[in-house]
Amino acid sequence: MGMASFRHRFLLAAVGTALALGLAACSSAGSSSTSSGGTTAVGGSGLCSNIPPGPIKIANIEPLSGPTASSGVLTEYESTIEVDYFNAHDSVCGHQFALSNYNDKGDPATSLDIARQLVSQGNVIIVNDSFSSAQNQIQPYLMQQKTLVVNGDGAYALFNAKQNPTAFSTLPSNAQYAQLMVNWAKSHGDNNIGILSDGTSFSVELAADAETDAKAAGLTFVKTITYSPTAIDLTTPLTQAKEAGIQTLFPTGFTGIPAMVSGLKQIGWSPKIVGWGGLNDFGITASQVPPGTVDGCVLSYTSGQPTSSLLTSVNTALLQASKAKIGLNPQTSGVLTGYFNLLAIKWAIEKANTLDGTKLAAALSAASSVPTNIPGLNLNWTVTPSVHNGFPPASLKECTLKQGPYDILYAAS
Repeated sequence: MGMASFRHRFLLAAVGTALALGLAACSSAGSSSTSSGGTTAVGGSGLCSNIPPGPIKIANIEPLSGPTASSGVLTEYESTIEVDYFNAHDSVCGHQFALSNYNDKGDPATSLDIARQLVSQGNVIIVNDSFSSAQNQIQPYLMQQKTLVVNGDGAYALFNAKQNPTAFSTLPSNAQYAQLMVNWAKSHGDNNIGILSDGTSFSVELAADAETDAKAAGLTFVKTITYSPTAIDLTTPLTQAKEAGIQTLFPTGFTGIPAMVSGLKQIGWSPKIVGWGGLNDFGITASQVPPGTVDGCVLSYTSGQPTSSLLTSVNTALLQASKAKIGLNPQTSGVLTGYFNLLAIKWAIEKANTLDGTKLAAALSAASSVPTNIPGLNLNWTVTPSVHNGFPPASLKECTLKQGPYDILYAAS
């Protein structure tokens, strides 16, 4: 993901937590493992009448070995849990999903070869189209081949409708994260905004959006300070931010969060911190950061309401399976948002009555209320038709760093 599109729920895996997931189980490059997709009933006349007999093929292209393997392995684990649960409890007009995971080792050439292989087989839908430079290599090819891609990326470069007509995201866009941070700061009287960026493409895009939004909101924007994504000591850039008069800090990067937390204590600085979602991914707690710190979250509990409003039987089963596989940590709940992808694909196939990528994309482009497994959260791709991000802004919140069941945070107020 050129860092431009690391899935929100995969960040911690990429930097450490998922190192314990057992990388020895990774398959070799180009190999695949299939999850639940045996004999299935054929849809009757009408709904799904044009869908070929047998399971519906979906695939992940991901690094299951190499330097970014922890992210790929977590993707494989979560996707397998999601598909197994779907096939046991749901179907697409009687059809199950057949999931294959392909190891590209994070290598762009290998990734492109796999993508070509999948396209040549026909009628395949891609869920995760790798990370970083590999993803940047294969997504244009998949778009040329009119292959449907449904995942949780947030970068405009990957989901603008003109260049990526058959790519759709079920999670927030960078623009949504930026607006979330600015809206919070303005509504809580936080000003003199500064951005701490790690220089990755995701961080740079998010920082640019946040700066524009802050100025449009009438807030004072001080400056953006950039550090290396490999930096382990951020005392120098943090001192620069403090001396520049920054009072409210937006950290927009994937990396350096623990170094930022320790650096703030070293220099004795306590700015308001308004995050997009990276703090919780690193397991940062309220006691480690200045008072009033909040972090973006796509799933949250509401104080005063029972957690059962989120923890339905479906979600609890998914979470239990995730916990059994990867333990209890901030990544455990990623299985819930990953399930969005399957429900969106199911909706599109049943609506379009085809596996043709262009027609499936047309169905999703016109979709304004695709249900998810989260009560009250429906996906809508008609609000911003130029960007294929279907996550409703109202469901994206700033949260306290107070963790509830399954390490899901509570919405701030």
